[in-house]
Amino acid sequence: MLHIETGKENKILRAISQPIEKEDIKKYLKLGKEMLKYIKNPDNAWVGLAAPQVWINKRLIVVSLIKDWEDENFPTIIMINPEILEYSEEKELDKEGCLSVPQERWLVKRWKEIKLQYIDEKGIVKKLVLKWLSARVVQHEVDHLDGILFTDKLESKYERFF
Repeated sequence: MLHIETGKENKILRAISQPIEKEDIKKYLKLGKEMLKYIKNPDNAWVGLAAPQVWINKRLIVVSLIKDWEDENFPTIIMINPEILEYSEEKELDKEGCLSVPQERWLVKRWKEIKLQYIDEKGIVKKLVLKWLSARVVQHEVDHLDGILFTDKLESKYERFF
């Protein structure tokens, strides 16, 4: 069972995660699969999880590539060493929450579209262009790898979403 790290000042959540070396991919895939099971568990109902949230400062995330909140047929995948390569100029404001900051929901501005590169479960380098909600989920989880919480992105103390 995974233990989720919480707290805005938590040292693990605030550290920059290290890349996963090629020879260690199989080792961290085991963790990725555990994270994937956690996310896909209907009792948890979350769409993303980053390794720092489970005590591991490595560049590993699990994300649901969800199109919108009504989307029921979305893939949930493991991304090793994800890196955002490009992003749109346009941003949008939308609600976010986080397992590591329980009971808080805020409106956060994020890029509408991103292009990213990552290593998949088979060790293959992939590139994806994501839009809207799936782009938001990936940006949120990549932020975790850089020691950033979504509450750091607030532009105003009045952006709380109830």
